[in-house]
Amino acid sequence: MPAKGKNRKNMKKLLVILTVLATAACLLPSKAQVLEDTPPVDNFYKKENTFDREPRPYVHVREADVFIKWRVWRMVDFRMKMNQYLYYPVEPVQDRISLMSLIMKGLQDGTIVAYDPLTDDFRKQLTYEEFISQNTQIRELQKEDLDNPGQFITSMDTSSFQIHNVKMIRLKEDWFIDKQRSMRDIRILGIAPVIQVFDDESGQFKGNQTLFWLYYPSVRSLFAKTEAFNRHNSAMRQSYDDVFAWNRWFQSYITKIDNQQDRQITAYAQGANIMREAERIEEMLFEIEHDLWEF
Repeated sequence: MPAKGKNRKNMKKLLVILTVLATAACLLPSKAQVLEDTPPVDNFYKKENTFDREPRPYVHVREADVFIKWRVWRMVDFRMKMNQYLYYPVEPVQDRISLMSLIMKGLQDGTIVAYDPLTDDFRKQLTYEEFISQNTQIRELQKEDLDNPGQFITSMDTSSFQIHNVKMIRLKEDWFIDKQRSMRDIRILGIAPVIQVFDDESGQFKGNQTLFWLYYPSVRSLFAKTEAFNRHNSAMRQSYDDVFAWNRWFQSYITKIDNQQDRQITAYAQGANIMREAERIEEMLFEIEHDLWEF
């Protein structure tokens, strides 16, 4: 090919490359993009009341005014329809967070303190690191080598605590008659997440395991600053402290009441009789209050 033809072809290629570069330069912004420090508000108004909210103080009660008192333990099952808002969302989304996610977040950043699950007297503290260590299991698994039939390879399986496995919480509370105010009142003392334990091989249910106890008065501040989902009206959400301390917006059943032998209901009742006994105790508590003020 003559030199003049080659030069003309090279000039065309150069013009094409320059044109592409010029077009790309025009599409680029004239200056570097500046990222916003804070994301935009995901709402048409700014929520200001919730995050500064303090828990409503209890009415002061003197020892002399406590006429009758019962200590009651009960279970709140998240699988019950009324309680499902305590379980979801499994992962925090937008301005919604489940009860267990809130508790674990508070433990991790030190806002709240956990106590040993073996007793519910709030004596021995449990750090977040200790809890994770106690609930992390390392097991050896034997798997057959597909390339060498008859030979097995040893591998390590690590399973740790998962928030979505918590589907129940246990409450420890005092029911009492205040003769100064002439009314029955309830004060929650403790709250404890509970998981169900199954056999690794057979899958058979082995029982419930309490993970840790929280002293409820010390977690009220965190609960008061966090909204619970309201499926009827998102503009009228109550705080988690309102849910437990004041409105008692949950469904539950009694598992134990103060007794001489310090026994759970399951220690002396079986099958359907467990729920019948729980209902009998619940009815007894209401009847005592009703009969007390009946003239």
